[in-house]
Amino acid sequence: MKFSLRGLLIGSLGAAVLGLSPQAVSQAQAVTLQEIVLNADRVQIVHNGGGTSDSTNFNITFTNFGEGDCDGGEDDAIASGVEVALSPETCDICAGRAPCEVTSPPIVSEFPFDYVINPFVSHTVGHQTYGTFSGLNPIGVGPGTVTARIVLLSVPPNGCGTWNLNVEATGLDLSSITSNPMSIWLNDADDSGPFCFDINNAIIGNPIPKPVPVVRRGVRR
Repeated sequence: MKFSLRGLLIGSLGAAVLGLSPQAVSQAQAVTLQEIVLNADRVQIVHNGGGTSDSTNFNITFTNFGEGDCDGGEDDAIASGVEVALSPETCDICAGRAPCEVTSPPIVSEFPFDYVINPFVSHTVGHQTYGTFSGLNPIGVGPGTVTARIVLLSVPPNGCGTWNLNVEATGLDLSSITSNPMSIWLNDADDSGPFCFDINNAIIGNPIPKPVPVVRRGVRR
């Protein structure tokens, strides 16, 4: 399911030249019939001093409407997983930038976090269906980790599902993400994306320092 960054960037550039907005790389506000729609987001980027010591935590709600059907379960985020990527750029990542045409992956500075979260361990408690995931970052290597929890909220009419996804990832170099706007990219198992969404309210900065314990000395009278 890992999408080709080179193909993605070339496609974006071509569309910019033609004055078209391809469905897979357009902002949610601009495309009303986009297969995956971002309903809500909260993104936090934590810088810990360089290298691969940064981390991210984000919580998103998204809906997958499928392509007329749900592709035999490949549009079911719990059953088939989801790919998530973060970029310091907006969804107009290649507009007017000729070098994108010849860039080859991996483009770490453009996508400092790009992870296929799969497989989820599925659980059903009462009427709630959810999935959990725990893996190494980079995949199978580490030393960073990725943990995720996804909950099926509802199945909309003519849709495959609306999910809430919470992700925590460590062992990252997010030094290229320093300000808003940035973007989040989603893809499903049938590789119908990726779908890009601008994020204008990410919390970006250093971790909150831990309070230093105060030792109170007894006062002699």
